Amino acid sequence: MIEYRKIVSDQTLDFEWHESGLLHVLETNSGMRDFAETDKLLADQFGVLAQRIAGEELPEFDPAIRPGLAGAFYYEGDTFVRPDLLNANWSQRLRKNGVDFIENCKLEAVEIKRGHMACVHTSRGTMNVDRFVFATGAWSAQLSSHLQCRIPIEPGKGYSVTMERPDICPKHPMLFPEHNVGVTPFDHGYRLGSMMEFVGLDTSIPERRIRQLRESAKPYLVEPFTDEIQETWYGWRPMTWDSLPIIGRVPRLDNAYLATGHNMLGLSLAAGTGKLIAEIVQDQPTHIDATAFSPNRF
Repeated sequence: MIEYRKIVSDQTLDFEWHESGLLHVLETNSGMRDFAETDKLLADQFGVLAQRIAGEELPEFDPAIRPGLAGAFYYEGDTFVRPDLLNANWSQRLRKNGVDFIENCKLEAVEIKRGHMACVHTSRGTMNVDRFVFATGAWSAQLSSHLQCRIPIEPGKGYSVTMERPDICPKHPMLFPEHNVGVTPFDHGYRLGSMMEFVGLDTSIPERRIRQLRESAKPYLVEPFTDEIQETWYGWRPMTWDSLPIIGRVPRLDNAYLATGHNMLGLSLAAGTGKLIAEIVQDQPTHIDATAFSPNRF
C-alpha cells in the first residue's frame, strides 16, 4: 500500500485509484461467525481492524446490497484500482522514461557458464545483460530446467466478467466469502470475478463459468449483473504450495533472480515486490526480511 501511494502521489497516472475500503459481506450467521475468526487473526497478528456492520444496516451503508443478509466486515483502509488501466498507463510512462519492452519474444534457451548466466537465446535473437529477473507468473515452472532450480508453481485459473454498471451499483468493492466471488465497481464498468481451477494452461472460457459468476452474486445485490457485457476474461494465478511468493536470487546462478509465485495477490504485491527485487539485484539491504520468499526454500 505504501509503495502504491508513492506511485499515486508522484506520478500523474489514471488507473482509477479509489480509497473506498473493502466489504466482506456474509449471507448467513454461520458465515459471520466463521469470518469473525479471520477478522480476529487480522487484528491480532497484523493490526488490521474492521468495522462490523449488522445485516439490517447494510442497505443503508451501501444501497446496492440486498436486505436480509447476516452482516459484513468493512476494512476502511483498503483500496482498489482498475488493473488494465494501471498496466497500460504505467508501461506507457516507463517507455517515456527510456524502458524498452520487447514483446512477442519467446525464450528458447539460456547459456550458463560457471554459475553465471551469460545470455539468453530468444526468437528475437541473443540477449546479453548483466542481470536477469524472471517475473513469469504462472509459466515460471517451465523455467526450472533452464535455471537449474525447482520452481513449484501451479497455474490456478480464474475468470471474470466486466459489464456496464447497473443502475444501483455498489459504492464499495466487495467480497462474498461464502460464494467466493468478488465485485469491483469501476468508474466505467462493473466486474464479477472468482473461481479456482487447476486445469493447466487451459485457454477456454466456458459459458457456464460466466453464468456461475452472475448467479453467485444474486443473493447479495439488488442488481447483481447487467446484460451489456464489456469483456469476459480468464487468467492463471501462480500458486505456490506454501502461499508465499518466490523472490530472490536463483540458487545456482549469481546473476539471475525470480520474482513470481504471488498466488492470488499479484496486483496487491506488485509494487512492494518491485522495490524488494530492485534492492536484491543491487545487493542493497532489503526494507523487509525476504528470507521466507527465497527460492532456496525449495
